[in-house]
Amino acid sequence: MRARELAKSCDFTLLRAGVTADDLAVHCAAAARLHVASVIVPPTMVRAAADILRGGDVKVGTVVSYPFGTDETATKTAVARAAIAAGARELDVVMNVSALLSGRPGVARADLGAVVDAARDSTSSHVMVRAVVEAPLLGERLLRRACQVAAIAGADFVVTATGLAGTARTQDVEVMRNCLAADVGVVAAGGIDRLDDAIALLDAGAQRVATASAGEMVDSLMGVAA
Repeated sequence: MRARELAKSCDFTLLRAGVTADDLAVHCAAAARLHVASVIVPPTMVRAAADILRGGDVKVGTVVSYPFGTDETATKTAVARAAIAAGARELDVVMNVSALLSGRPGVARADLGAVVDAARDSTSSHVMVRAVVEAPLLGERLLRRACQVAAIAGADFVVTATGLAGTARTQDVEVMRNCLAADVGVVAAGGIDRLDDAIALLDAGAQRVATASAGEMVDSLMGVAA
């Protein structure tokens, strides 16, 4: 895999505790240098990231109801609208997995669908909504159900995990890719900090990998395949 190809498959995340304005500036500068697909930053930092990256090819994304997905639907839609107004063009919305695990997939679908509708209504530009399904908590049957819920709700991508409950796994990506239509993408996320793991997840069917280690990965690959 070439370095540029990997970069355009990376969502460069900055979601740790205690992130400062200086951290954001350094992160966005690295993202612009590497030409990654996107940065994923906290909601309150979207506007600053959009200002720094304006005019470039790196999209700004953020998280909604991170990390548990159990905020009220009205809260989720309000956060989504505010993020879009601030410049976000990708939203990682954590699904209400608690509802799914409780046998109420309709609640999870309606909740996610409301966020998708809010995103579509907020701007004439296309905003990608990506449903985070927390695959490490689900067996294969429920993972397939979660993907079905996300697709019916109108999500553009389905994301494996927040990283809180476990790391991204190739078997989860394979299941997701197998049960989703071709026009719904897969993002591998959760504890991805090694180049070999990122490549394996992309080979398994992910279109994107979300990682805080995008800089190290792309730079290391650039040394042999720039």
